[in-house]
Amino acid sequence: MKLQNIGLIGFGSWIESAYLPLLNSKTNAIKAIAARTENTLIKAKKILGNDCFYTNDYKKLLNKPDIDLVILCVPDELHEKIMKDIINSKKNCIFEMPLSENINSSKELITLMDKSENFFIPNLETSQLPIIKKLSDFKNKKSLGNLLNIHMVMNAPNWGPTPNLTKSVYSISPWYIDPLNKISGNLPTRVLSIGEKSPKSFSESRANIILDYNTHWASWNFNIESSKEWEVIITMTFENSEIITDLVNSEITIYKNEKKLPKIKIESIWPGMKYFLSYIENTDNFNNQNTKDLMNISHALQLSNNSNNWQSVEI
Repeated sequence: MKLQNIGLIGFGSWIESAYLPLLNSKTNAIKAIAARTENTLIKAKKILGNDCFYTNDYKKLLNKPDIDLVILCVPDELHEKIMKDIINSKKNCIFEMPLSENINSSKELITLMDKSENFFIPNLETSQLPIIKKLSDFKNKKSLGNLLNIHMVMNAPNWGPTPNLTKSVYSISPWYIDPLNKISGNLPTRVLSIGEKSPKSFSESRANIILDYNTHWASWNFNIESSKEWEVIITMTFENSEIITDLVNSEITIYKNEKKLPKIKIESIWPGMKYFLSYIENTDNFNNQNTKDLMNISHALQLSNNSNNWQSVEI
């Protein structure tokens, strides 16, 4: 798919820091911007210049015939309505998961997406990192023995819920469960999400999650109100070895027979968006199956978090 004739819906810090540095280097990439406030549109115009179309009504952007691809990057609570309008506009779309804030409306959107001839691609850039492929190779080639378990720790400061809005296990999980699926080479059959014993609200900032991949266990601990800087650490335990991977700094450390081997440095800076956009440019046939799978896993995690019991994943 060509990355050109793009309309941006939303112009927050993620668009500015992650998408723009790469899209601005391409000819005829960004053609239109829709944002809710005049101040945001003024900021966008200072960055992108006078040649783009600017509006505070995203439907005007969707009605423009010269826009082929929409990038949706807005708060979770706005996803459902805007995604429905994007589908009806018959334009391709890159979006941030979740599709919506609950399973029923997400299923409705998936049904519409399946009937469409357009592409709807979730931004799961972590899974496109070469370091994820390398970890998957360690598992598949068994050069360190059979994989016993995977453990991921994710800490992030100030990612907690906005007052009066939700931030749930359902909405947080796709970005981090997908790389665990890619490393494992399959999907979990059941999940356990341990949050508050008796949750009193629909917002969760911390949880301990266990995923059963049949051949091995995986676990994921997250804290999005951490005092630490953003970090994602993956530990893979094999029969005779252990691999500790720092995803943010793109480093792998192997401990083999209790001996620490030299670190393997994959990238000097976080390269996620570069590989994600490259994946889009070099792929012509997208489908919605991975989105469906992640949606079902997220739903099972939410049910488990509410019940404090194991929950089977609908596949």
